[in-house]
Amino acid sequence: MTKTINLDLRELIPFERHSKIFENWDALKSGEILRITNDHEPKPLYYLFQAEYKGQFKWEYEKQGPKDWIFKITKISQDNKREKIKEILKKLQKEEVSDRLKEEAKSMLKNISPTELALIEQEIIKEGTTRKEMRKLCDIHLEIMKEGFKNKELNLKPGHPIHTLMEEHKEILDFVDMLKKAIKKLESAKDFKDVKIEIDMLRFAAKHLVEADKHHQREEEVLFPEMEKSGIIEPPEIMREEHKDIKPKKKELYKIVEGYEKLSYQDFVKKVKEIAEFLIKELPDHIYKEDNILYPMAIEVIKEKERWEKIKKECDKIGYCCFTPKY
Repeated sequence: MTKTINLDLRELIPFERHSKIFENWDALKSGEILRITNDHEPKPLYYLFQAEYKGQFKWEYEKQGPKDWIFKITKISQDNKREKIKEILKKLQKEEVSDRLKEEAKSMLKNISPTELALIEQEIIKEGTTRKEMRKLCDIHLEIMKEGFKNKELNLKPGHPIHTLMEEHKEILDFVDMLKKAIKKLESAKDFKDVKIEIDMLRFAAKHLVEADKHHQREEEVLFPEMEKSGIIEPPEIMREEHKDIKPKKKELYKIVEGYEKLSYQDFVKKVKEIAEFLIKELPDHIYKEDNILYPMAIEVIKEKERWEKIKKECDKIGYCCFTPKY
């Protein structure tokens, strides 16, 4: 008799549902069935399975609403691809990242989707890797895979929440370039009178980087929760932690530049350079991860037009940055 696991999602709170689904799914062998009872149409879950397990499952409805939805997911095949990818990611964390290991990782990860990679990373965290360790690991394998993770053409219309976020990223990167130019001049100058233009440039960039907190707020309070509803938990959490590191540095930089006359030139340059170098490194890396992994992942798992309309309304309530392009 075919093994069937029955799972009633109506008894679970929303944030527990996806972890319970995949916990049971991973326990199944080829030919076994996960039978789920839900209180709403499970389209997001179906799309998630399509992205992650395409060709490895069969989806059948027993009941399609209006109150209850009952469906069966049969595991058709079970290969060890996920385990191999998990193994290579753990090697990147523990071993010296040699050229041989880089090539092995490129070969293994070249055809993986952002959503599939995110779900594998979630499994690694469940197995004991901390988010701090995972952030370091993400940086390593992202560096290795930058050639493959070219910016995916999302074909979004102006006004779409993701299109707006990506356009804001372009502006933020311009402010980072201003920091680079100003720091270079500060290092070669000897006194404040020689860097009046650069002080104004720093003030402008720092002020606008602080203004970008509204950008982070829209992600944290609107986009990330919607992704979490679709089972994508760890990538938004890692981005939140990066925001926590970045936001205080932006404010500290603005405070120092505004009060520069209270400092000696040498102290000013030292303090500004330390913070600016952090932002010059971390902001482009953070933006790259969001543009090339997180945002395509959001588009992949949030399919319904109605959900994006809701996201747009919630973003409008929070408001936009002074540099957000107008459409």
